[in-house]
Amino acid sequence: MASSACGSSSLGLLAALAAASGAQAQSSHLTRLELGAPAVAPDPVSALAVGGWTSAWLTPAAGGKVTGVLVGLEHSGFASMTTVFAAVRLAAGPVWQLSFAQAAVKVLFDEQLLTQFPELGTLRATATVLGLDAAIPLGHGAAVSLGGRYERDEFLGDAASIWMTRVSATGPTILGVRSAAAFERVMAGGTSDKGAGRLRVGLSRGVGFQRLDFTVGVGAIFGDVWAVESGQTRVAGSLRVSLLQLVTVSGALGAERDPFGASGWLGFASFGLGLRLGPVGADVRRGDVGASDAVPTAVSLAYQP
Repeated sequence: MASSACGSSSLGLLAALAAASGAQAQSSHLTRLELGAPAVAPDPVSALAVGGWTSAWLTPAAGGKVTGVLVGLEHSGFASMTTVFAAVRLAAGPVWQLSFAQAAVKVLFDEQLLTQFPELGTLRATATVLGLDAAIPLGHGAAVSLGGRYERDEFLGDAASIWMTRVSATGPTILGVRSAAAFERVMAGGTSDKGAGRLRVGLSRGVGFQRLDFTVGVGAIFGDVWAVESGQTRVAGSLRVSLLQLVTVSGALGAERDPFGASGWLGFASFGLGLRLGPVGADVRRGDVGASDAVPTAVSLAYQP
């Protein structure tokens, strides 16, 4: 009887937590996934205007005429969270980009607790994003894209889904400087109040010296898609160095606004390596999130015919 009462109490507490904080937790999970990027990007902020696969996940218009397939995986020691990325870009009139991402917390309960209460094994904490964007080149490096995304999140049995719209654009290249911007907003669904939307802006500049190519990128993210986010702001800068278009070394530094932190800001850094062999490219990245999270490791593989 005591064990049964304890099990009922535990399940009741979990259900109460999910019901009481489900909307906020779900929007936090979605935000974590929405602000992520495959390892081909040095970080999810400064790569907005770099171009090619480096930018395509974040701002489809900045991907230009790049077509092919991208897959990626990221793992963080914090709550054993694993994220998968996949995208396909093909030219059929516009350049169409189909993307999929899912983040899942692998370890929710202690094994001994699962042995005692196996019904807990049916509870999950996942966030899933499925998107479709169409990018239209305008000439001189400029392009626009329009797309939509379906997002679903499940937290301890409490599930919610939303529909978002995303508009992105790149301006003409001026004096070697590329610019890009993207705007996202929730259009329907969800279980919490919607925010005003999220704006991403970025600049990049590339310079070549004999066998070395240097690319500097800067970017910022403002606003929120959920009112419970208390305003999400990120800024970052990155440097990519490419040798003979074969080996790439990248590093990024940035900060994100933390309204609950003592200083109000959390710094983050990342380091990446890439290898290009013909149409195939492989990248690995370490870092990219604030100090509140365990440092993740990400890998990605891209095919560009």
